[in-house]
Amino acid sequence: MAMAPAPRHPLFRSVALPVVVASGLLLLALTVMLATTTRSLSRMTPLREHLAVMQRLQEQIQTMQYASLGGLAGTAAIDRAGLAGLGRGLDRLAGDPALLGADGPADIRRAAALLDDAERPPAEVLLRAIAVLHEALAGEHHAHTALLDNIQAQARLERDLAGAALVTVPLAAVLVLFLLRRRFLLPLRNLNTLLTRLGERDFSAAEMGEADPVLEPLFANYNRMVGRLAQLEDEHRARAADLEARVRAATRDLLAHNRSLAEAERLAAVGEMAAGLAHELRNPLAGIQMALANLRRELADPDARERLDLVSAELRRVDGLMNGLLDQARLRPEAAAPVALARVVAELLALVRYQAEPGIAFEQDVAAELVCNLPENRLRQALLNLLLNAAQAMAGHGTVRLAGRREGEHLVISVSDTGPGFPDTLLRQGVRPFASERAGGTGLGLASVRRLAHDLGGRLVLENPPGGGARVSLVLPG
Repeated sequence: MAMAPAPRHPLFRSVALPVVVASGLLLLALTVMLATTTRSLSRMTPLREHLAVMQRLQEQIQTMQYASLGGLAGTAAIDRAGLAGLGRGLDRLAGDPALLGADGPADIRRAAALLDDAERPPAEVLLRAIAVLHEALAGEHHAHTALLDNIQAQARLERDLAGAALVTVPLAAVLVLFLLRRRFLLPLRNLNTLLTRLGERDFSAAEMGEADPVLEPLFANYNRMVGRLAQLEDEHRARAADLEARVRAATRDLLAHNRSLAEAERLAAVGEMAAGLAHELRNPLAGIQMALANLRRELADPDARERLDLVSAELRRVDGLMNGLLDQARLRPEAAAPVALARVVAELLALVRYQAEPGIAFEQDVAAELVCNLPENRLRQALLNLLLNAAQAMAGHGTVRLAGRREGEHLVISVSDTGPGFPDTLLRQGVRPFASERAGGTGLGLASVRRLAHDLGGRLVLENPPGGGARVSLVLPG
């Protein structure tokens, strides 16, 4: 898999364009200087060639002067063949394109023609030809001086141009960098600042200002993007507010349902107490009925026996009411089913957090794979009562922890808090319906939890741990 390129440092990105522009201008200046240098070197070639041809002309003149001096001194004879050879050499020299004098080639050819004059003495011919060649050499010297002056003038011009380039190119670079910074870098930097503010939900539009028109599509796309983001943010806030309202409404419904369940628990406790009372009253009523039956058999007065029949009838009606009350009080238990305890606990904690004070933290320690076979609705109500009791026992701050684990053949579900702990009277006397140490308490929460434990063949354990706080443990068959 190809690795993604490492992001460039912002400083590098900010100076990259100015560096490129400055480098381009510097390269342009170096190119101009290289071109001028190359041109200067190219102008040196004709100068060297002209020096060479002038040297050859001087050598010809010297040769002819040596021949003339030899003839005058009588040491060497001047013959026509030698003059003809000198003439051919001058003809070749006259055809050299490096000659720059206006009359140079013509003068050299005229000197060659003088060497071919057979009517005059050789010494005279040689002297006249030398004089003509001196005129040609003077003309070439003049042309050479003019060439040097031209090269020098062009060199001075190129020097001035190079100096001007060295001054104007940095100035131009500074000007270009200023324009780039004003029309490109500053707008892009402002746009980058706006992009960083998007994380803070600042959807301000970008203004073009003095930015270059080339950046207009970029700014337009950015403004369309932030406009869409602002619209989506408004929709998100509306959805969040709607969802929060729904959650609060659902919480209110759940709390109302919890209050209804608490009322049902209270009524169930009342029914349980009434059923117990009815059960206790049935035996005395049966004795009374037997006594009345015996007394009726012993009485001979019909009026008294009729009155005893009325009393017996009322006692039978009361006994029927007692039996009906006992039938209604009999619990129809919810069927047990596999329950994922971690899921139930997580849902209960999410619900209780809406009811508890913000300073109370809730923790759970239940293995995800822990599954128990219990009546889920009654378990939920029992754990909810324990969690609410623990939260209400603390003065607005503390920690409530619900843990579940298997210990041998038992399932232990415990709710502990960091509150003041259970009163000693509650630990000594145990859980009793309608007995509560908390102001406003009904005394039915723990009673309903104890009833669940009893119905499932388990027990409810209350204790104050050594580290402080209170702990309620449901010990159920595993």
